[in-house]
Amino acid sequence: MNRIEHTLDLGAAELFPLAREAILSWELHESAGVLARPLRRIEVGHLVDLRLNPMWPRPPRCLRGEELTIPVGACQIAEVVDDEDRAGFTYRTQPGHLVSGDETFLVSVGADGRLGVTISSTSMPGHPLLRAVAPLSVAGQTLMARRYAHGLRQALKGASAG
Repeated sequence: MNRIEHTLDLGAAELFPLAREAILSWELHESAGVLARPLRRIEVGHLVDLRLNPMWPRPPRCLRGEELTIPVGACQIAEVVDDEDRAGFTYRTQPGHLVSGDETFLVSVGADGRLGVTISSTSMPGHPLLRAVAPLSVAGQTLMARRYAHGLRQALKGASAG
């Protein structure tokens, strides 16, 4: 079982409402090139299909009205946190997903008045090919955790500047 955790300072606590909305509306994922379909506000029990945009950071190309993306697999929302100073969710991968496990996305305001994001997962490769190259799978998940966190930071910078 692989455990990954990546934390990043996002700035002042006043950015929390923007970060909360980005987490609970899939903007965090979109900012990292991961598309959730159907795109709807996160709620416990929702099933979503995750797809990777190979054109990221540009929008995916379309052919006959369909986005050209790479399937990652389905997930089900297992928990949602929406408190005064914390917001986020955990999903569990479904059979057929590239990895098998849970992933949590959480923004929170610390005692120091700073806003942070934490991306954590507990998983193992779900696809036989990924099991054969397990260290690469962990490296890929670590890269994506960083990409989520940095994508959120960029989205918050753009939103607060605009």
